[in-house]
Amino acid sequence: MKNDRWYYNKNLKPQGPVGFEEIRQLILKGDIGPHDLISCDSDGSWKSAWEWGFDRSLFPATQGYVQGMDIAADDKEWVLLVASDDGKALVQEGPYSVREVQESLRSQRVSAQNYIWKSGMSGWSRILDRPEFN
Repeated sequence: MKNDRWYYNKNLKPQGPVGFEEIRQLILKGDIGPHDLISCDSDGSWKSAWEWGFDRSLFPATQGYVQGMDIAADDKEWVLLVASDDGKALVQEGPYSVREVQESLRSQRVSAQNYIWKSGMSGWSRILDRPEFN
């Protein structure tokens, strides 16, 4: 796998080829999420990034989360990436608590497809990929 050429989807268009280290960096930055499809030359099939056996700690979606640990629902530590009022740019909003983000999801002010970040994460993650919001 380390010597393979890798491909990934961006805006539903295949991108690549890129090397193994570059695909790892794209994962680490959050450009490729755990459910995004990627492929490599030696296999040829498109699978979610989780399925390729990358260390899960690379994915911003899992960073800073310990399964079974209580979630601090009221700590304002989350920053959202949302469309500006004119829809022409992305802006950061927050910080918000888990409870506030969940309420924004329920009221459809934000979508689970929006990106979210907090200190300690290497990059942005889609809200739907973060276990705190499921």
